[in-house]
Amino acid sequence: MTIGFDGIRTVDGDSPLSYYDRLMIASLGMEFPRDTFMVYSPYSTDDRGMSWLLSIANIHNKTPYKALNKWMWRNCSGIYTDLNRHGVKVYHGLDTTLPSIKKKENVKMVNTVRDLTFDRYMEDYSWLESVTRKLRVKKACRKANRVIATSNFIKQQLVDNYSINPDKIDVVYTAFRDEYIENQNDKVFLNNVKGKYHMPSRFVLAITDFSSLGNMENLYKAFSKINDKTIDLVLIGAKNNYYRQLKRLASKLGLDDRIVRISSVNKHNFMALYTLSQAFIAPALNDGMGQAIIEAMITGTPTIASDSGCHREVGGNAALYFKPDDVNELTEHINTVLENETRRQSMIVAGQEQASQFTQQALAQNIMHTYNRARGKE
Repeated sequence: MTIGFDGIRTVDGDSPLSYYDRLMIASLGMEFPRDTFMVYSPYSTDDRGMSWLLSIANIHNKTPYKALNKWMWRNCSGIYTDLNRHGVKVYHGLDTTLPSIKKKENVKMVNTVRDLTFDRYMEDYSWLESVTRKLRVKKACRKANRVIATSNFIKQQLVDNYSINPDKIDVVYTAFRDEYIENQNDKVFLNNVKGKYHMPSRFVLAITDFSSLGNMENLYKAFSKINDKTIDLVLIGAKNNYYRQLKRLASKLGLDDRIVRISSVNKHNFMALYTLSQAFIAPALNDGMGQAIIEAMITGTPTIASDSGCHREVGGNAALYFKPDDVNELTEHINTVLENETRRQSMIVAGQEQASQFTQQALAQNIMHTYNRARGKE
């Protein structure tokens, strides 16, 4: 069977969404070597992440065969010409976008929804952007034969806010890359990554986009109150205006010398940073995938997360949770992980057991099950 993907984000840099696309498609390619997977995008790329993806023999990047306007090709009828030419049976929208013309019955449609932040926190988006995105999600979900939600948290929003039939929605969780287990005891690799990013000797790790949804103000306040003043906070995220506001807060809290920011990290090196850290903290308010929690736990990193989004879904009983606005509770959890070795070790064991269910093989099998359901072949 030949599967096609809307690859506009897949080929576009190394964002969390493009990483998810590549991880999912790679998992399918390796699990189903007899099937063919076409990544359709208006342009090709020489990005390192795509090179890894395209090194899998049955995965191919396809650009427009004949198209005067590449936007029209992706969003209207042009894409169908290439889908039919390649014998595609299922077309998978990964950016909550499906071609706008009436769907063709010979090509079944699947739509994935990973993030509905703009719907719950409209103050962080312009009115026009919020309305446009909501209409796009609703339109794609209604056009699709099947809808994939990356968590029950996302599924419930689709049912409640978009009136999508719950029987049409499959919940398929993301996965950790196999190399997270294969390389976690590679001391040379860990030391090289530590030196490359100039990591402090002991640190707590967090990943953020530096927005109001990241809940970073409460993380800063909690970190300033922990007992161990010798440990640093490492943040992975690009600098923006919100980060500059946080700089002033850090100065006020006396954290100037204890916060290390890294703009970006190659996904291949994330595993090392999880492993090197004393704890991983996921303070965000609206996470719909839980990717970082799964990755941190499988590497044996004790994890603390806000009790919001899909965090409990993926973290189970292995993580410590705090109410998003409760600074004291977060402070207590950080102290527990850093000071209570018995609790720390139990969290490591429980975390690896919890995360072990989110394999690439499980991701691929569940996605393929959705494809078969879309074709009426379950």
